[in-house]
Amino acid sequence: MNVNCVLVTGDHRALLVDTGSTREEGLELRQAVETQLEGRALVVVNTHAHYDHCFGNSAFEDVDSFASRGCVSDLLGSGSAQRRLAAESFQANDPGFADRLGSAPISVAHRLVDNSETLDLGGVRAELRVVGRGHTDHDLMVVLPELGAVLAGDLVEEGGLPALEDAYPLSWPLALAGLLELGTELVVPGHGRPVSPQFVAQQLEQLHRLAEWCRQQLEGGGSLAEYEGPFTSEHLKTALERARIELQAGSARGEGAGPRSGPLP
Repeated sequence: MNVNCVLVTGDHRALLVDTGSTREEGLELRQAVETQLEGRALVVVNTHAHYDHCFGNSAFEDVDSFASRGCVSDLLGSGSAQRRLAAESFQANDPGFADRLGSAPISVAHRLVDNSETLDLGGVRAELRVVGRGHTDHDLMVVLPELGAVLAGDLVEEGGLPALEDAYPLSWPLALAGLLELGTELVVPGHGRPVSPQFVAQQLEQLHRLAEWCRQQLEGGGSLAEYEGPFTSEHLKTALERARIELQAGSARGEGAGPRSGPLP
């Protein structure tokens, strides 16, 4: 499913959120964006380090760019492996795209966001907020108070189930609860159509149930058959392994059993 690369324009600056999967996609996106700038300066933000959201960065190397510190670290560490594995996965069905993906330069943002940063676009504020653990361990969302919207990256998925391959399933519900507390009317997911807070609440409930199931499994009770929800057995195996990694990482930092997802809002 295509990535939502979103352009937000103010009076003086424009903000592009995510850059696509390849340098060629990034160049095509930049060409389209420049027709909308009308003299505005351009700023780029990466929501997270997955190839489909940031391998187009090399088309914007001369542009001021932001990402969470964890995003930059992850991309520098995993970029080459992501590039190889993703190219291999497309080779049979789309060899042209696979070749473009396999040759994509690994380019990272210039400016690191540790917690939050507000960009004044001119009449529109873009609040960059590092959520941390959820879809990845470094998710960043862009809050647009004047527009009543939040650009959520892959913290929210429309058109498919949330991807769990390097997720933190025990913490993800907390991240979505924090998103809902913003009270925005519109949420733009990383993939698919814009959604309402009610949609996000439904996805929160799915992930909450998944997190609680993972906890029960890790605490020694229950079985695969006891889960009720949309995730398949393969999803459950992945979630359980990721939850185990999440708890082990928390214990190594002295965080005990890790965060509880708490009651649903």
